[in-house]
Amino acid sequence: MDRLVIQSPVDGWATSLDEVPDEVFSGRMLGDGVAVDPLGSTIHAPFDGVIGALARARHAVSVRSDSGVEVLIHVGLETVKLEGEGFTAHVAEGDRVAAGDLLLTLDLERVARNAVSLVTPVVVTGDGFVLHDRISNQRVRVGDPLMTLSLEGVSTDGDVAAGSSAVSGEVRPSLPHGLHARPAGRIAARARTFEAKVTVSLRERHASATSAVQLMALGLREGDTLRLAAVGPDAGAAVDALVDLIAGGLGEPAHAPTPEPLAPILPSGPVEGDDGERIFTGVAAAPGLAVGQAVRFVLPDIAVSPSGLGAAFEADTLDLALAAVRERLKAASATGDGQRRSILAAHLAFLDDPEMLAAARLSIEEGRSAAWGWREATLAAADLLRSIGAARMAERADDLLDLERQILLELTGDEPRPLALGPGSIVLADDLLPSQLMALDAGQLAGICTSRGGPTSHVAILAAAMGVPALVAIGPGLSEVADGALVVMDADGRRLIAAPSAATQARAQSAMAARDRRRAEARAAAGDDCRTADGVRIEVFANLGAASEAGPAVAAGAEGCGLLRTEFLFLDRETAPDEDEQLAEYQAIADALDGRSLVIRTLDAGGDKPLPYLPMPHEDNPALGLRGVRSGLYRPDLLLTQLRAACRVRSAGVRAVMLPMVASVAEVRQVRALLDRAADETGAEPPLLGVMIETPAAALTTDRLAGAVDFISVGTNDLTQYALAMDRQNPHLAPQLDALHPAVLRLIQQAVAGAAGARWIGVCGGLASEVEAAPILVGLGVTELSATPAMIAEIKATVRRFTLAECRALALEALGMDGPEAVRALAADAVRVSPPRKAAGAQS
Repeated sequence: MDRLVIQSPVDGWATSLDEVPDEVFSGRMLGDGVAVDPLGSTIHAPFDGVIGALARARHAVSVRSDSGVEVLIHVGLETVKLEGEGFTAHVAEGDRVAAGDLLLTLDLERVARNAVSLVTPVVVTGDGFVLHDRISNQRVRVGDPLMTLSLEGVSTDGDVAAGSSAVSGEVRPSLPHGLHARPAGRIAARARTFEAKVTVSLRERHASATSAVQLMALGLREGDTLRLAAVGPDAGAAVDALVDLIAGGLGEPAHAPTPEPLAPILPSGPVEGDDGERIFTGVAAAPGLAVGQAVRFVLPDIAVSPSGLGAAFEADTLDLALAAVRERLKAASATGDGQRRSILAAHLAFLDDPEMLAAARLSIEEGRSAAWGWREATLAAADLLRSIGAARMAERADDLLDLERQILLELTGDEPRPLALGPGSIVLADDLLPSQLMALDAGQLAGICTSRGGPTSHVAILAAAMGVPALVAIGPGLSEVADGALVVMDADGRRLIAAPSAATQARAQSAMAARDRRRAEARAAAGDDCRTADGVRIEVFANLGAASEAGPAVAAGAEGCGLLRTEFLFLDRETAPDEDEQLAEYQAIADALDGRSLVIRTLDAGGDKPLPYLPMPHEDNPALGLRGVRSGLYRPDLLLTQLRAACRVRSAGVRAVMLPMVASVAEVRQVRALLDRAADETGAEPPLLGVMIETPAAALTTDRLAGAVDFISVGTNDLTQYALAMDRQNPHLAPQLDALHPAVLRLIQQAVAGAAGARWIGVCGGLASEVEAAPILVGLGVTELSATPAMIAEIKATVRRFTLAECRALALEALGMDGPEAVRALAADAVRVSPPRKAAGAQS
C-alpha cells in the first residue's frame, strides 16, 4: 500500500493549518495536515487502524494504520484544560477501528464556551510521507476525503529498543496538564534537529521523542519523572538539549491547577429528609423565603445555517439586526433601576465593539451567514474574556452570550417564547441570562434557582434589586425537580425543598407571614435613627453605584452613602472621564443625599476591571496585581483628577474619600500627598480620607493605618477571599466562601481594635447587607454599616432588637465557633428569638 486516503473525522469547514491560531499546529511542530472547524458533535475514525493514543482529557485521539501512519485528531485548542468536561470517549487505546467508527462525542456548546477555539487539527505525525489533494476552504462531512498521503518508507518501529546501549538522562517536568499537544510538539520539533534516536520512557511506556502522539500517550502526570535514552552520533547533545527544554517548562504555565475537578462542597444530588422530602443545597445569591410551584426554564437552541446568501446581503441583514436590538436596549435602559441600566449599558457597548463586529463581517465575507458570523464572533470574544480569569470579565462573557441570543433571534425571525408564570412561581434553570430574567413577570416570580451561576453574577445582582430570592450553584441534581412540583425555597438557609411535608409548608408559610410583618414594621421606621436597644448609635448607610440610586436609598432609610463605587463613570468607554464630568456626577449624588454623608471610593481598576485607557502589564494573577489603590498610584494622573473632583463637591454633610485594596501605610501617605495637592489646586477643603480593609495585611496593621487616616471600612468580599485563599468566582468554592467564617470575624475584630481613635469604623462589604450578621458586627465594635438600599430598613430593625451587651456576647460566641455554618446557625437563632424592642433614645 503506497497511498492512504484520510477522511474527515467530523462535519465542518476544512481549512489550512496556517489558519490555526496556535504555533504548535500552524508551525507543523506535530506534523502536517488539515484543520476542520467542526459543525458536528461526533469524531470518527479517518481510516481503518488501531487507536494509538487517547488523551487523559479525552480531547485528542490518534489512529495508526497498519502501514505505520499515525494521525492525531486534536479537538479544539487549549481543550486539555477542560479535564475531559464535555468529552465522551467511545474507544480505548489499542482498540481496532474501521473508517467512520465513532471515536468521541462532545458537548459542542460546552466545549465552545470553555475552549480557546473549536478548530480541530487533523495532523499526520512523523515523517517519510507526502500529502496532496488537501481540502481547504470548503464544507466537509464525515467520510469525505480530507487529504491523501503517499507513503515513502514510513517505519512502524522507529523507537530505540529498551535496554540498548545509550546515553541517558532524567527530568521531572512541571506540566500541570501533562504532555498534551503543545509541549509534546515542542519536544518532537527539537528532537528532529538531531540525528540521534531518542526514546522517552515513563514507567513501562516508551515513546519516540519525535512522535508527539506517542509522547502524549505516556500519560504524564504532575510529579512524574521522565527517562530519556538516545543512540546516535549526537546522542549526548540530544539528551542534554531535551532535558534542558523539558526542565525549562516548555513554555507552559508554571502554576499547577487541580488536575481533577474539585469535589463540590455541596451535595451533587438531593438529601432525603423527613416524610420523603428532597433537600437541595445551593449558594444564596439574593435573600428570602418562598413557597410555590416549580416552573422549569429550558433555554431553546437557535439553529443557524453556516452558508450565506451573499456577502452584501448578509452584511446588511446583520446591520439591521444590530440596529433593532440596539434600539430595544436603549428603550429598556431609559427605565428601571441603576443595576438594570448599567447592565444594559454594558450590552450596548458590546454591540458597538469594533473588533467583534469586524470578526463577524470577516466571516460573512468568507461566505458564512450573518447568524453564523455573529455566533462565531461572540463565542470567540466570550472565550477571550474567560481566558483572562477575572471576575468581571467572566460576567461580561455571559453578557456576550446574552447578546448572541438576542441578535440570533432577530436574524432568524424566531420569537422568544415567554415563560408562562402563575402566582408564586419559582423558576428552575441550568442558568439564566440577564435579558431572560428581565423578561419574566416580576409580579408572578417568587424565586429563582439555578444549577450553575455565582452569587456575584449579573442575574444575582438583578434578583437582589428586584427583591426576588435566588439560589445558585445547586448543581446538576436540580434537574431532578419536576416541572410543576411544589417546592419550598429558603435562600437564607441555602436550600430548596422538593416534595415538602405539610409541616414544612406550614412552617414556611408562617415564617413568610412573620417576615412580611417584620418588613412592614421595618419600612415604617426606616427613617428613624438606628440605635441598639440600650441606645448606642449605629449609622446605617447605603452602597451606591450610580447617581440614580441615591434618592431611592434615602427613601429606604439610608443615613448617607458609605460606599460610592465610582467605576460606573470609568467602565465601558474608550477615554477616562474628565474632572468636570466626575464632579457633575458626584455633586448630583451629594444633592440627592441632601446633607447626608458621602463616601467616594477611588477607582478600583485593574484586576477584574481592566480599562482600555489604563493599560496594565500582563499579570498571571490579576487579583493579586495592580488593582485598587495600586492602580491609582500606577497612574497618579487619573487618581489626581478624581481627587480634584471629590474636593470640589459641595455638601453640608461629611465628604470623604476611601481607598480600596490598601496594604501599607506608605500607600496611604502617597495618596494623602495627592489629596493635599488636589485641595490646594482647587482651593477647597480636603475631604476626610479613609481606607478599606480588604487584605489581611491591612486588618493586621490597622493600628498603623489608623494614624494616617480619618476612618476605616471593612470590605468583607475581598477580605474573605484573601483570608480563606479562595477565589470568590470559583463555583466549586462558593459554598465555603463565607464572610461569617470565624477567621474573617477575627480579622474584623483585630481591625476594630486597631482603629481605636478613628472617627468611625464601618463595614461596607456584602456582610453588612445580611440581617443575621448585623448584631455580630455591632458586637465586634463596628459603628457603621453600609448596605444595599433594599436591606437598610431590616438592618436597622434588627439592630434595635439587641442591646450592645447582647451583641458583644453573640460576637464572642461566634469567634469561638469552628466554621461559618455554626456561626450562621447561632446568628439565625439569635435573630429569631430576639424580641422587638424600642431603642432607648429612639424617635417616637
